[in-house]
Amino acid sequence: MNIKHLSWLSILALSLSIGPISAQDASAEADSSKTKKATKELPLEPARAFKQITKEATWLSLDVSPDGKELVFDILGDLYRMPFSGGKAEAISQGMPYDVHPRYSP
Repeated sequence: MNIKHLSWLSILALSLSIGPISAQDASAEADSSKTKKATKELPLEPARAFKQITKEATWLSLDVSPDGKELVFDILGDLYRMPFSGGKAEAISQGMPYDVHPRYSP
């Protein structure tokens, strides 16, 4: 016998010793791992928190209210509103969702 026959025979012997795996067993195993992964990751929790104080921002979206008295804007995925004349900004939305491009309804 040459080496090609030995390698083919060893592969055949190995496959016979492992036994057949049905497609149903493989899909059940895949579904099980997906379920474990999904339940492991939910509910989403923030990995860390930090407090940031700023008096200016760049690359933000803003909109002025229809009555012209206040404006709404986004910074780092959170929405804020403040008087158009200036003052302290009030948070509208904060947390893990990334909120951007606020608009007032007419």
